[in-house]
Parts: sequence; C-alpha cells; structure tokens
Amino acid sequence: MNNQVQANVHAQKRLMKRYTIGFSVWFTLLLAVSYAIPRYESVCLGLFIGGVASLIILHMQNRSVVRMYDVIETGRRPKSHGTVSRMAVGVLAVIVGLFYDDRVSLIAVVTGLIAGHIIQIGEFALAQLSRKRGEY
Repeated sequence: MNNQVQANVHAQKRLMKRYTIGFSVWFTLLLAVSYAIPRYESVCLGLFIGGVASLIILHMQNRSVVRMYDVIETGRRPKSHGTVSRMAVGVLAVIVGLFYDDRVSLIAVVTGLIAGHIIQIGEFALAQLSRKRGEY
C-alpha cells in the first residue's frame, strides 16, 4: 500500500505542475492582451485577480489531497479539508473587485475564479486524448 500511496502523491504533484504551467500560459495571454488592447485593461486585471485566487484555491485543494494520502498511509485522523479557507480566498478576490470597481471588472474577477476549473477540464481532455493514443 505504501508504494501505491507514494505513486499517487507523485502523480498529484506532477498534475499540479501541469496546472501551474496552464496558469502561466493564461497569465501570459492576459498580459499580452492587456498591452495589445489597452481598453480591456480592467477586464484583464479582473481576470488576473480571479486567476491568481483560483491558482491559490487549486494549490490549497492539492495540499488537501496530498494530506488525505498521508492519512491513508499512516491511518491517523484527518485534518480539516480547508473548504472554508478556499471559500475565503474566493470571497477576498470578489471583495478586492468590489473595492476597486473603478479599475477592475467584477464580472472578470468572477470569471477568473473559474479559470482553475477550465484548466482542469482542459488537462483532463488532454489526458484522455493521450490515453487513446497510448502516450499517457
């Protein structure tokens, strides 16, 4: 069981690295659009704030999954799942959007919060295509 748990932890770390690369591409694209089309700067800034919050939430979720693997391996009682902390990060991003509503698009902040889910779905789709080709 120990080897399987360690393999799952390593797989989770590799997956988080791929998610981080996806976010890097997302942030680079936002930066390019912001410089190319200045009138969309507030939208890009909102997407960036939401995206950063989404990345933090995804990182916290990843840590929770790794902790659960540790619970499986050691048999200790599990710690909290961090649901409230993840929700607080999302709420904080929306509060920042509300506070700076003259410079940041609130709709873009909320859309940016969804970026983590979009990246996860894209990674899942790529993994399924790779499995069909026998590469994964």
